[in-house]
Amino acid sequence: MNNSSKSITEHLKDEETTPPDYVLELTPQEKVGWQTKLGIYITMFLIGLYTIMDSVLYIPIANELNSLPKADWIINGYMITTTALQPIYGKGSDIVGRKAVIITATALLLAGSVMCALAQSIEFIIASRAIQGLGSAGIYTTVNVIIADLFSERERARFMGIASCIWGISIAVGVVLGGVVTQLSTWRVAFWINVPIAVIIALISWKNTHLPPVTGTAREKLRRMDFGGSALCLASIVLILLGLSWGGRDYPWASAAVLCCLILGIIIGFLFVYYEHKVPVEPIFPLRLLKQRNVAIALVGHLFFGAITYAPTMFIPQWALLVKNTTPITSGLYTLPFTITESVFVMLAGIWVNKSGRYRECVWLGSCLLLAGLTPLVILDQNTGLGKVIGFQFIAGIGFGLCIQTLILTGQASAPGSDVASTTSTCLFMRSLGGILVVAVLSSVNGNVRSSKFSQLTSEFPNYTAEISKISMNQSLIHKLDIPVELFNQLVSGFMLGMRAAFIALIPFSALFVLVVLGIKHISLEQSKKL
Repeated sequence: MNNSSKSITEHLKDEETTPPDYVLELTPQEKVGWQTKLGIYITMFLIGLYTIMDSVLYIPIANELNSLPKADWIINGYMITTTALQPIYGKGSDIVGRKAVIITATALLLAGSVMCALAQSIEFIIASRAIQGLGSAGIYTTVNVIIADLFSERERARFMGIASCIWGISIAVGVVLGGVVTQLSTWRVAFWINVPIAVIIALISWKNTHLPPVTGTAREKLRRMDFGGSALCLASIVLILLGLSWGGRDYPWASAAVLCCLILGIIIGFLFVYYEHKVPVEPIFPLRLLKQRNVAIALVGHLFFGAITYAPTMFIPQWALLVKNTTPITSGLYTLPFTITESVFVMLAGIWVNKSGRYRECVWLGSCLLLAGLTPLVILDQNTGLGKVIGFQFIAGIGFGLCIQTLILTGQASAPGSDVASTTSTCLFMRSLGGILVVAVLSSVNGNVRSSKFSQLTSEFPNYTAEISKISMNQSLIHKLDIPVELFNQLVSGFMLGMRAAFIALIPFSALFVLVVLGIKHISLEQSKKL
């Protein structure tokens, strides 16, 4: 009896349980069918479109709701649930099937988007974004796992390159569309646009995901799901993120609230590792894979990669809005050099890896270019010309394009075929985790510096205390309230100092990424699907 025909019960009796190896049952026609490929391309485009379109709205949303200090939680609420659920979506798709997972995820995306569109308070929109994240995690993770199902490693490099190129193009379109919607209409329209997007993704997945159904009763499938591990993972992430976000801004770093969150979050993180090793029938991520050098490097590398690549798309539009006083449309355009360059070079990297079978050189060069492109962001100020902004992002965009898929291949090439789904989803989890941590740290640094400057200005301009307080909650009021020119310049300087501190804090993450990936060992990519 081969592995793919075992019953669920037989799997549970194995000394080391392995998920179904779907690809062994696929025909060549199903692997290369143009409808399946087109469906994945369209899905990747739509994922990028709604992800970036939503993320560029958070400053306008916070301004309208007079909650600028809480603006980063519009991003954090989404990223927490996206990150925490990615590993269980990967393992869950092994147990209940890829199609069931992606359909469920699109339903959550649709529900969260409708709630965002109807939100009347910052707290409600943060909660709604968290529900959106539940859906987005399932869609993006499962699509990447399906790609791993359908293609050998060499074929996968080229296909992932094209898919990522399409994703990058959609990011560029989403940036512009989000700005246009906000400036010409209302940010709520952007969330309503997600409704047809979710429906289209669900229909494509239902029609084009040609993978064998997973057998077994509902009880057997539930037994294999690692709900305990997921709960511990989520609790650890939320507590650590709260501590990093509150520290120095809402509470002193030495306060009981901050220390309790950080310490308890770390303790639960260690408990999660122990639990995964001892308890689940099928853990979210088999810890034995950490013995594989490249898998371990890929996971740690994704942590720092996520940290340094989420930051530009979040903070450069914010810098343009707060410091350069651009419109929402223009602020989005500031990130186009990064996304367009990434789209080109991720495709070129995929073609090169497909032909040569080598990938670590791409990661090495890409990591160095990311460091070279992101470090100069510290010199941005109110007078920085467009040429510098384009140049820095062009260099960083090349680095991002060279790394984004080759870093996943680094882990996949060292993992057994039965563990590719877990490896893929955990890499994506670590990337998102890095993004969460750096957004929390950089937002905290930015907020602390800005708050300190505004407190100083309140002392220097006591007659304008009310105006300064209002501007700290809604940046757009800086051009509407009647304030002296000197105070105006000082307020803009306060926003700039906060952004510069955030860019400086980004440099160590970029340097650590270079150091980590230098340890990658070359392992040849398979030209046929591994068992």
